[in-house]
Amino acid sequence: MLYSPEKSVWFNPNIEYLFNDEIVEYDMQSASLNLIKEYSLLPSDKIKELERLDKNSRNVAVGKLQRDLRGFSSALLEKFTEIRGRFVEENKLNDDRILSVKKDAFFTIGRCGITSFGQVSFVVKNIFSSYIRFPSNSNIELYLLSDELIVKGIGEIGLARHRLYLLEFLRKTMTMIENRNSSVKRYLTSFVDEFKKTELDDGYYIEFNNMSQGLDPTFNLLKVIIPLIQITLEELRM
Repeated sequence: MLYSPEKSVWFNPNIEYLFNDEIVEYDMQSASLNLIKEYSLLPSDKIKELERLDKNSRNVAVGKLQRDLRGFSSALLEKFTEIRGRFVEENKLNDDRILSVKKDAFFTIGRCGITSFGQVSFVVKNIFSSYIRFPSNSNIELYLLSDELIVKGIGEIGLARHRLYLLEFLRKTMTMIENRNSSVKRYLTSFVDEFKKTELDDGYYIEFNNMSQGLDPTFNLLKVIIPLIQITLEELRM
């Protein structure tokens, strides 16, 4: 098996795209607090103190404990590893069903039957229908949720710069692929022609990465648009 619970961040190297599937995002609820409770990593009075805090304040408090309390940080990370292992083992997940892992979240193909492990629960956060990953572009991921595109790997400030431009282009293209729309080839051909002639708004040329600052048409062409065209051709066998 390629995935190991010791890997807090993992992308399935065998899956770069999926369409018309059930992709379930499982999120570990109040991860640090519930791991602390499940494995008694702190005294009960300190746990009660953490429980009284709101989410943001609790995260800050746990961070300070990891910094100041000897051995606590490594113990907590060890339990993250252990609970990921329990989730995989008890649901009998293999690589074909794990799309990606983000420390306290699993993205699985299909639902999992076992989601509670004592004090720790994995809850369904989203159910997506399609997925694309760009391996040559820092593994940026696109998840289609109904008619909404969710991007992993670019922060909110960067996404705001792309929202009316490449994000809309990607959302529309993924939706057309998902719907097996035969006009997607014509749409892509027209878009690429305008893109290469720099006839589009400047926003389309902002680098599609976590920095999302400079204008770089070549970067977006090579790292996003051409891979998307290749995926389209493979998926629709044009």
